[in-house]
Amino acid sequence: MAPSPPLLLTLALATLTTLAQQTQSPLPLHPFTPPGTCPIPFDDDSPASEAAGLPWTSAPYCLTPRSVGSAQKFCLYTAAAYNLGAGLSVLTTPDAAASLAAAVADPSPAWHARDHLAVGGVLGREQEARVGYKVVNVRGKGMGVVATRLIKKFETVMVSLPAVLVDNEFLPAEEEEAPAEGAKFWKRVEGVGDWARVDRLARSREGANVVEDVVRTNAFGVRVLDREGKGLYPEIARLNHACDPNAFPRFTRSDLAMRAVATRDILPGEEITISYIPLGMPTTHRLRSLANWGFNCTCALCTAPAAARDASDARRHRLVEVYYAMQEEGVSYADLVELTREFVETVEVERLDTKVGEYYQAFMRIYYNAGDAESALKYARLGLKYAEAFADPEGGFCQGFRADLRFLEAQRKSK
Repeated sequence: MAPSPPLLLTLALATLTTLAQQTQSPLPLHPFTPPGTCPIPFDDDSPASEAAGLPWTSAPYCLTPRSVGSAQKFCLYTAAAYNLGAGLSVLTTPDAAASLAAAVADPSPAWHARDHLAVGGVLGREQEARVGYKVVNVRGKGMGVVATRLIKKFETVMVSLPAVLVDNEFLPAEEEEAPAEGAKFWKRVEGVGDWARVDRLARSREGANVVEDVVRTNAFGVRVLDREGKGLYPEIARLNHACDPNAFPRFTRSDLAMRAVATRDILPGEEITISYIPLGMPTTHRLRSLANWGFNCTCALCTAPAAARDASDARRHRLVEVYYAMQEEGVSYADLVELTREFVETVEVERLDTKVGEYYQAFMRIYYNAGDAESALKYARLGLKYAEAFADPEGGFCQGFRADLRFLEAQRKSK
């Protein structure tokens, strides 16, 4: 049964990459599996000798969340020396922790990001002068971040390393039951490393455990060893929300860093913002999604005159219609070109630059299906530029994109 229109809209605007991959095409889909090996999984049953070379600074505390019917063992790993002593707590499976060990042990990401590290939750004045932004009180929002110089589109605005990484088994959706055993973990997380860096962050759930509340309120979604989780990045968590933001958070698996990347030029004195929800949704969907954060959005898009909001919503609905029309069986090439033009212009008006990589990957496959390898190659090259700017350059999406591009270029040379 086809999903309802609102769900279709959300899916199409937020995950066009997945939809594009469902399109039948002779162009191969190139999945990517990162190379390399990782240490043997280490837990509370492992001999102490196996801990040699691992970055963990205390024995893992492990248990199985049987309260929710799980048979999977989870452990809390701590690395007190991580990120120049800021510290890291990881609540995950032994296998996932093993896959993280090399990144946690590597001191170079922390050294390169040291100017962005808010020691004690505060950025020093000398640091502010070097990084080009400062944390200030923003009217009606509490604390926020504003630019102190011109920041160009695609520039990395901010780099943050995690204070906490948690498997979603222990942080399910609000309406789902969380393991009762989680409380035992949270008590051990509090106080690790530079706790003031975490303790200064906003909270939104009265009576909840402090650590769980801070993580739920401020964390970003991350994936470790095919497991969904949340990462708490205190510096980037200072960025306030806007439905039409000027920056985008990009997670890189190789160094566990979260980077805020400018989606357009940011002027001195302008607040730097990110979106807490998937980009491209119309007004009613945005309001529903933002209810989880307990605030009414006052960004320029949400406070625009009703006529302007309605026009934006209409354009976003039209994007879905155009996307599916481009893939209809029997669509003429002339119509395909016109639909593509309309789609690209609408994306530009709605400032959905962070989605261009996904959109153009879909165009690449659609045009290849239509027998136009040159246009497929054009969209592959343009799309990869945006994909590498706003997605993990070494992640599966970008690696697969590069493989598709190599295939098209090799095919062109062979003719």
